[in-house]
Order: sequence, then structure tokens, then C-alpha cells
Amino acid sequence: MKVFKVVVRSMLAVGLAGAGVLAVAGTAQASTGVGTLAGSVRDTKGAVVANASISVYPIDRIDPVAQVTTDSAGQWKAAGIERGTYQVQIGLGGWSEWAPGQREYSTAAKYAVRSGRTTNVGSVVSAPGIITGRLLAADGSAAADVRVSADDYSTASNWTTTTSSTGQYELRVAPGADYVVSFVDGRFQQYAPSTAVQSEAGRYPVTSGGTVHVDDKLLVAPSLTGRLVDANGAPVAGATVEVSTDTAFQFSTTTDADGNYRFDKLSPWTIKVAFYTADGRVQWAYQKASYDEAASFTLAVGTVTTINDTLLP
Repeated sequence: MKVFKVVVRSMLAVGLAGAGVLAVAGTAQASTGVGTLAGSVRDTKGAVVANASISVYPIDRIDPVAQVTTDSAGQWKAAGIERGTYQVQIGLGGWSEWAPGQREYSTAAKYAVRSGRTTNVGSVVSAPGIITGRLLAADGSAAADVRVSADDYSTASNWTTTTSSTGQYELRVAPGADYVVSFVDGRFQQYAPSTAVQSEAGRYPVTSGGTVHVDDKLLVAPSLTGRLVDANGAPVAGATVEVSTDTAFQFSTTTDADGNYRFDKLSPWTIKVAFYTADGRVQWAYQKASYDEAASFTLAVGTVTTINDTLLP
């Protein structure tokens, strides 16, 4: 019997020791004065929001004390947060909201973190809006690999993608805004619907969970071509042809063996053209020695502008 009692005491001691370990583990956060914020994020259509960035801000500081990302189930957890009051920002791929689903910081909820406790932060955020459509080339074929942008000018926010091999595209954007949709093919920029003039662009309102279809067809972009010859009429090969636009944009190419050059998919700019020869000579069309003296040329949609020039003697 004595042996039995000893065994019982030993087992009891081990059990109590084990319980003590568990108790220490369970109260570790409490003893250090920290707690946990955890939650889940869904949108207003009930969809799980994965890969959202979560930033935890003390109410009296501008820098986050923790930053995590929601998992595939929309869940997140930020442990080791000091006792205090916090607000939680949810980054949604181009815009953000504040828990539990507010667009403005001033209306965001405040969450108290207690020692050894987990504070739940469940959030329902605005479902994104979708802008989708198909872009055709001027000849009616699919316009592939064209950059598509949706711009909210009121907030200087921008979303971009590229058309597929069939000309299709889709953009998930912040809801509650009006968007300008544009397409960039080469150096040519066009705005929906079918204009190269920004002020004529349409405004497409996008609501939370809504889908807006914006199909378009590319206009025939301006082209520029020409030939450079010397004073004797011989072609000047290997000369650099530099175009300066009225928007302070510059680009260049090189004349071929016959002195010819060409630029396609340009925008309807007003331009000046300079020629730089291999032997160091510089002139501006037509036969001018400086930019200020050079002629200005206006490129137009659907046209090819030809600028030939002859080198000064």
C-alpha cells in the first residue's frame, strides 16, 4: 500500500506539474501584457476576401504595429499586440477600407486589446466593381497585348491590365467612382468610346458588385515617315531621327540604307523632327539649325505624315 500511495503521489505531482506548464503557456500573453487581434474578411456579396493586407494602427500613432495578410479563407491573426485601443485597415488591391467595413478612418471602429485575450475583428467590405470588355483593332481583328487603364481622376487612382489574345480584358476596381477607360497601343492612346481626345472620353460609373461593359475599336493611329538625303540627293543612312512632341515626349529611330525612316502607332501630337548624322551634324526639318527655327507638324488620326529633308551643305 505504501508503494501504491507513493505512485499515486508521483502521478499526481506529474499531473499538477503538467497542468502548471499548460497554465504558464496559456497565461504567457497575460504576463507580458499583450493580446491578439484576429478576424475574417468578406465582401458585401458574401465572397471570401483572400490576400487582403491587414494593418493594425494604435489610435494615437500613424505607423502600424502589425501587418498581416488574409489567408485563402479570408482569416487573419496578429498576435503580440500590446494592451491598448486600435483601428484596423484592410487593403483591397488598389484601395482600402477600415474594419468592420467603413470607407473613412473617422468612422472606423476601435478595438480594445486585453492581456491574454483575443479580440475578434470581423469585417464586411465593399465588393469591387468590374470593368470588362473586348477591344478590336481598326481592321476588326482582336487587339491583343494592348494596355488597358481605368482611371478615377478624382482620387488619381489607376488600375491596369492587358488584353488577351482575343482582345478581352477585365479590371477589378474600387466601387463608387466614375472611371475613364483608355487603351495604349504602341505610342497611341485612345479613350473609350473611340476618341483620341481625353476631354471627350466617357465616364463610366461603377458600383459595388456591379459590372460595366466597355467594348471599343481602335482608331487608325497616326504614322510618320520620310527620307533624309544629302545635298547631292544621296541617301543618308544610319542617321538618328528624333521626334519631339508638344507634351515634352521624345523618341527616335535610325534611317535605313536608303535614308528612309518610319514611326507607326503614334498619338495626334504636334511635333518637330531633328536629324543627327554619324559625322556629327544636326539639323531640324526643314533645313533649320535649331529647334526654335524648326517647322511644327500636326499628326492626325487615320493619316500618314511625310517629312523628307535634305542636309544643309
